[in-house]
Formats: sequence, C-alpha cells, structure tokens
Amino acid sequence: MDVETLEQKHGDYFVPAFVVTVGGDDLVRDLFLTVASVSVDLKEKAAGRFTITVTNAFSWEYREFVAGDREERIELLDLFKFGAAVEVKLGYGEPARLEPVIEGTISELSTSFSSGGAPVLDISGYDALFSLTIGKVTDYIEEKPGRVPPRDSDYVARIADRHGLTFDGPDTTPTKPRIEQTEVTDLAFLEKLAERNSATFYVRKRTLYFGPRHQDEEAEIALPWGGGLTAFSPEINLANQIAAVEVVGTSATTGEQIVGRAEQGSEEGREAGDESGPERLVAALSAAPVLRVRSGVHTQDEADARALAILRERAQKFLTGSADCIGLPELRPDMNVAFEGLGKGFSKTYWISGAVHDFSGSGFKTSLTVEEPSI
Repeated sequence: MDVETLEQKHGDYFVPAFVVTVGGDDLVRDLFLTVASVSVDLKEKAAGRFTITVTNAFSWEYREFVAGDREERIELLDLFKFGAAVEVKLGYGEPARLEPVIEGTISELSTSFSSGGAPVLDISGYDALFSLTIGKVTDYIEEKPGRVPPRDSDYVARIADRHGLTFDGPDTTPTKPRIEQTEVTDLAFLEKLAERNSATFYVRKRTLYFGPRHQDEEAEIALPWGGGLTAFSPEINLANQIAAVEVVGTSATTGEQIVGRAEQGSEEGREAGDESGPERLVAALSAAPVLRVRSGVHTQDEADARALAILRERAQKFLTGSADCIGLPELRPDMNVAFEGLGKGFSKTYWISGAVHDFSGSGFKTSLTVEEPSI
C-alpha cells in the first residue's frame, strides 16, 4: 500500500481520532471524560502495553475522581479497577470506522497531587500476554505409545489453552520425547521455546501466534522519506555476527557426543542481491569464525535446529534501526514495511519488531523499531 492509497483510506490524515472503552463504556462519548493522550506499545515476544491519560476528572466538590453528573456520578477508581477490559482504537475520521489496536486489561493506576493544579490519572495495562507473566508453572508433555511424539508447538498450544487463548501457528520440528517446564512463568518458557525454534510470538484478538517471522513476505506499506517517513536512524553492526554455529550435545540413545551445525547462507529474510551479516563478516575478516556452544540437546535433529536458530537470531540483528512516521495503526510487529528515498543501501524492506502508537495534543504518530539480516 503506497502513500496515496493510505491518504485516501485515512482522509488525507486531516482528522486523527481515537476511541478508548473501559468495561464497554467510551470514555469520551459515553462518560464525557477528557483524554489528553493515548499510547500503545507493541513488541514481538512481549505483552502489548497501553497508557491512557485522563485530565479534568478530579471533583473539588466531592474530592474524588468522578465522571457524570450529580444524579449518575461514576467514581473513576471503581471504573478503572484492576482487570477492567480496555479496548483502544486509533486512526482517522469517523470513530465508528476505527479498528482496534490493542485489547487488554488494566494493571496500573497512578496520579500526582500537587499544589500546582488538579491531579491527572494515568491508566495502564497489557494485552492477554500479561496473564502469562503471573505465577510459576511446573508441567510437561511426553511421548506416548502409538502417538506422534510432542512438538514445541504442541506445548505452546497447551499454554494458550491455559489462558483461554486460541493458538495459531505451524507445527515445529523436530519432535521430542519430552517437553518439560519447571517452576518458571508461562511467558518465560514461551521465550525459551521461541529462542530454540527461531520463532516469534504475540497476541492479537485473543489469538496467540507462535511461529516463524513473516519477514519473507512483501512489504504491506511503502513510506518515502519526507512523504510519510519523517525520521530514520539505521545501524549496521558486525559485532554479534558469526559465520557458523556448532551446538554440542549428548545423544540420548548412545551417550556419544553429537554436533549440530548451521552456516552462512541459511539466514531468513534476506533480499536478492544483498549480503547478510555473516557473509559481510567473512569478507571483512577473510576468515569464517565459528561459535561453538554446549546445549541440552539429545538428538541430531535437535542439535541442528538449535544451531540454525542461533545463527538466524544473530543474523537478524545485523541491520537495526528506529523510525518515526505519520500515525498508521496498520503498522504492527511481524510485518514488513518499505522505506524509500534513502539511497541504495537503506531503501529497502524492513521487518518490524516493535511499534509505538502515540496520540496526544500534538497529533498522531507512530514510532518503529526494525531489523534486517542483510544489506
């Protein structure tokens, strides 16, 4: 989607708009509250976070934060209770046309009483991944006679079910005789599973996605510098690149040492004609450095998969950057955006790892963090 198409969709960006509902009530249109700012912070492999600032809600008569009139007064500390459902929509034009950017629950509330003026309320919370951070779990699944051995994706589906989420993602490989979680939070174990599968995860509309990054897909939005893209700061760094990875483990059947290996050329998301971080490292050093690590793997397939995951994770951090653009609620982690007008090296498609949407008195803007394995 190019800038012209986006302008038509969003009415030339003339009228930024938002809708925030708490427990089904629209804070502005139902409760007539003054919402000074709304911020939504979305990242891969982390709970999405929202922050809402409400002003002019402190009643000097009642000495309470309230909404409504004398007949139907609503105490805001009751409305903004922990666990209350929140939906944030951002965009342009008619509020009824806006799409949700995040759905979550309240987990934080803060204010400040001073001599300089009326206090404001800051209401914050997270999407459904927040529940995965609470409590430590011990659980396992293992191979049973006559059944397919479990996959890491099977255990992710188990975690999703524990939290009332729908699982979305492909089957991971290889299978394992046993997958065990011991006294860690579900989010921490999900991070471990993502690390060894070179996967990403996030929640959208009560659905937990766990699987490969979508970085090989076409860019969904194209932004030229000065025509939507307002700032971009890229960095190319060889510091964490490696030409090959070897993962050393012990065979579960023979007790002998096994070595999994992954080499340059197996990176994901590289554009045609570009060179990856591992390739640039080999050219710069005239050598092929190998990272050798010991890991708790017990089959050759596990060792190879772990080596590939490490190589790809490092390659992904070769080119990183931060960018600012006009407010675009469509921009989310695990999608691709094309930056144009930045010269031969930096005019390319980037994978989004994080997006922050800010709506305030100064307007609506989006800030991105992006990554690419090649240039």
